[in-house]
Amino acid sequence: MKKTLPLILISAIAILIISNFIVSEKYDPGFWVSSLSSLLIIIAMGLTIRAHKKQDRI
Repeated sequence: MKKTLPLILISAIAILIISNFIVSEKYDPGFWVSSLSSLLIIIAMGLTIRAHKKQDRI
């Protein structure tokens, strides 16, 4: 579960970002802040996965 949770979060967030682009009628600052925060979460989860892989090698 510890290794799959970041992948599940990345998938869910990617789906939400895509749906925001499809559904949103106007691209105001709130839209861009929401998209940026989602991208930052994806980056953080990617770094978490990488850190877990490094820790497993040791």
